[in-house]
Amino acid sequence: MKSLAQKRVVLISLAAMLIMFTVVMFVVNPLIDGGNGMDVIRLQLSFDKQTGIQIASGLNKELFRRWIFTDYLYAVSYAFFLSSLISWLIKNRHVSKTSWLSIGIYLPFIAGACDWIENSIELLFFKDMVSFPSELFYLHSVLATIKWMSLPVILVMIVVLVRKNAVS
Repeated sequence: MKSLAQKRVVLISLAAMLIMFTVVMFVVNPLIDGGNGMDVIRLQLSFDKQTGIQIASGLNKELFRRWIFTDYLYAVSYAFFLSSLISWLIKNRHVSKTSWLSIGIYLPFIAGACDWIENSIELLFFKDMVSFPSELFYLHSVLATIKWMSLPVILVMIVVLVRKNAVS
């Protein structure tokens, strides 16, 4: 926690996350789906393999395979940024390490791990969509949901930590 809770780490990881967010959301995802990039997210949250196949049929699978590394890097960058920000806030707001807020340090890494596994499952899915196990595709969407649902929880924790100082 000490190494994450440094202002320098927060700022560097913020810059890395913003760069990767821009690359993934505004360059890579639109390239892959030929539109605004939302079909890539729709694929993540489709749950049903047949729906996934329909969505994936409109995606450029070769570009997906070529550029998926950017989404892996994005997951690492947002995990480090959010975890370092929470660590820094806990340290500077003098929050007890036994507080429920201290679990917030781990949530971004859980979300990032879910993202990595989800990306890996999508790579496997694109190899042979027809014979791909429906259960594994469903798990892929469960992991994506955990990733996306962790964001509001993490943001609430950050707001609580920011407000803790304002009230004190």
